[in-house]
Amino acid sequence: MSNLLACGAAALLSLSAVAVCSQNLPPLSQQPPSPPVVDSGTTLQVEVRAVLVPVVVRDATGHAVGNLTEKDFKVFDQGKKRAITGFNVEHSDAEKQSAQPAASQAVSPGDTAPAATAAPKRFIVFLFDDRHMGPGDLLEIQQAGKQMLDGPLPDQDRAVVLSFGGVNSGMTHDHAVLQAAVMKLKAGSARHMVGGQCPDLDFYTADQILNKHSKTEWDIAYEKAANCSHQSSIAGLAAPSQGGTDFVSQEVRTAAQQAIEVGDQDVRETLVYVRDVVHTMRKLPGQRTLVLISPGFYSGTEAGLILQSQILDLAGASNVTISALDPQGLANGFVSASESTSGSPFANITGQPVQDHLESFRENEDVMAELAAGTGGVFFHNGNNLAGGLSALEAGPEYRYLLEISLQDVKPDGAFHALKVEVNQKDVKVQARAGYFAPRQPSGKK
Repeated sequence: MSNLLACGAAALLSLSAVAVCSQNLPPLSQQPPSPPVVDSGTTLQVEVRAVLVPVVVRDATGHAVGNLTEKDFKVFDQGKKRAITGFNVEHSDAEKQSAQPAASQAVSPGDTAPAATAAPKRFIVFLFDDRHMGPGDLLEIQQAGKQMLDGPLPDQDRAVVLSFGGVNSGMTHDHAVLQAAVMKLKAGSARHMVGGQCPDLDFYTADQILNKHSKTEWDIAYEKAANCSHQSSIAGLAAPSQGGTDFVSQEVRTAAQQAIEVGDQDVRETLVYVRDVVHTMRKLPGQRTLVLISPGFYSGTEAGLILQSQILDLAGASNVTISALDPQGLANGFVSASESTSGSPFANITGQPVQDHLESFRENEDVMAELAAGTGGVFFHNGNNLAGGLSALEAGPEYRYLLEISLQDVKPDGAFHALKVEVNQKDVKVQARAGYFAPRQPSGKK
């Protein structure tokens, strides 16, 4: 096995090896959020003051279009047309993508040895989000994963099963090893609510109260807090403004702040792990695909959006395609009778708990949809054919365009910039990232 392959496999076996395999780079969490400098042997150079925009263009039949040139694209930043300063076309044929020479492979027991002169063409990381899966979700996705991996992998494919909870199959060609790893998954290590608080608030509701300043959510939480703290009958105390200083108002703010802290920690840990996996994958040759299997998680805070942007920057520079699958299938968004009864008459009158449930599902899926759209991947959801969904996610797009736009004239204020990509072709669908965060001015500089 070549040093590069050995390093990449070791990093996937142990994510702590990222720094070693990145040629003495500091841990990713200590690096600035700007895109890293990359030289992959192509004509495209990624500089600190630039952002990468991976784009997939599909025709009416859903097939990727691969005959476009730089002149066929327009990029708009906050509605303003921006010059394209770098352009590259990536093809799914790993031999054309990789600048690494072919090398013989050392294989683990049970592997089928590839030809001595053929390096692996495709590396697939199946990342299972067992932090946020319930027991029902986990059982379904285990069966789907086992079914999908029931046959041998193509000769030049290598794959690894990872999970946030610590499952790691190791990079392998042996589908039985991958199946065994899937069956070791365990559900539910993340906490969506603090628990035992008065009132109990989830991350989404707390964000609506403290950051979005929703009066409806405040009134419902206040009514619930008045009831659980025995300050009045369930509907006997009117909610003051969110600036109220009474005991019940303080209870609501305390519970919301605790829910925000727990939720922020969860989304940071989740997205940093995804970012580190992508960072590790950049050392592997050939086609690189990350398949995220998750019911989704709320990441609509500023910290969550910044981390998503960092992942997209890194994936674009590292030629990693991220696809995602929601294992909840057609049951996604279902609200049970117990969930729709919140203990607040005002909530039942307005129907807000049901709206919150559905909206939080949509918000939880946003992170998966954005990671897939921003890297040329596929987001499979609202479907019950999970095995078929997983199989469809394995393959990256046949063609992907990598556009670079300069940030030299962008104010370094950390603000979000919405992007829009247009193509000079009719009857096509353009898939690209929705935006990016401008780098912040380094401390000490004016």
